[in-house]
Amino acid sequence: MARAPWEGDFPDVFVNCRWKSPDAKIICLAGHALYDAAKGQRDLGAALGLLDDIVSEKTVLKLRELERQHGVKPKLIAPAAQVSDSNNALAIGYANWLGHELGWPVDENLFQMKDFSKDKLNGWVRIAHRSTFYGEIDKKTPYVIVDDVITLGGTLADLRSFILGKGGRVIGMSTIASRDGNDVRIRLDTDTQAKLEKSYGSDLAKFCHELLGFHHGGFTDPEADRVLSCSGYVDLRKKIMRGRHEGDASRSKKQAAR
Repeated sequence: MARAPWEGDFPDVFVNCRWKSPDAKIICLAGHALYDAAKGQRDLGAALGLLDDIVSEKTVLKLRELERQHGVKPKLIAPAAQVSDSNNALAIGYANWLGHELGWPVDENLFQMKDFSKDKLNGWVRIAHRSTFYGEIDKKTPYVIVDDVITLGGTLADLRSFILGKGGRVIGMSTIASRDGNDVRIRLDTDTQAKLEKSYGSDLAKFCHELLGFHHGGFTDPEADRVLSCSGYVDLRKKIMRGRHEGDASRSKKQAAR
């Protein structure tokens, strides 16, 4: 499914804390005592305990404001595989934690097809390999997508595109953590898109369709920054293909281990 272009007023991803910090005094996700149990051992109880400590009141207030603006309680949804297959109790836990706090329903009818993990792979693997989903979508109630960490935002963008492609609506996103702990602009704004088109010229749309399967207007803003760091088409193609091969190798390794 092609990436959907961004609405010009799509809000930033609301974030609670940093992903990591060398300073033990700074609250961060990976440094929390319950993180390993929640992330690595699929312990939902540990995830909920961690979230009690980490979720900020500012983020909760921003999410409540979304409800006020749209005049409806949205559904929370996380890009997670079935619980038996997923190590992402944090994403599922965050959806349930917010659902309890905000009084919002949690949609548990959608699943991510996850044949390898991108967590420890580089950003070009993330760009080269799209996230895919299956399941039913509520076409009447808008969604807020939540996850544990935002890096380049590709998984969030792919889930949003899946929901929109099924006739649903997405009004916001939130994650537990980001690299620096700040909210992240995920929509590709007009200035960044103009920089892409100035840097790469009129062939960029065709190039992205052929290599990635979507128009460059579907990039997230962090993905676009990564693309702008390349010296041109040759460099960009090389990095995308390297990311594709690295992801394919990780997939093959996982399948061989089964």
